[in-house]
Amino acid sequence: MTATTEESDALQPYFDFDVPRNLTVTVGQTGFLHCRVERLGDQDVAWIRQRDLHILTMGASTYTSDQRFQVIRPEGSVNWTLQIKYPQTRDSGVYECQINTEPKMSLSYVLNVIGEFTTVTAAAATAVTLKAEGFRAL
Repeated sequence: MTATTEESDALQPYFDFDVPRNLTVTVGQTGFLHCRVERLGDQDVAWIRQRDLHILTMGASTYTSDQRFQVIRPEGSVNWTLQIKYPQTRDSGVYECQINTEPKMSLSYVLNVIGEFTTVTAAAATAVTLKAEGFRAL
């Protein structure tokens, strides 16, 4: 017995669109792009960087020498999370979560990396606040 087109479509993997697809982080702040794929079956999920079409990950394997990129997927999970450690402004752009179906299925994500990552101490924050309000620190 052969499956009808309607039955075949019902068995296809699909993306869960109820995840944020626009992420803003500061330079140095680890970013996580969350892709959720239901009914994956024997297909694989890949993460692609759009600016150069570089395959970053395929399944659980990493295909870039840049060790800042890694896929996180707990055993049996529908979540395929691309982790980007120590992001730089050059990492900003569109990333694609792809399922290797025929035809290919994909969902785009935007990563915005802004500013410089700095740590402000409590003393420095107090000094700035006092100065802005016209007071002197004792």
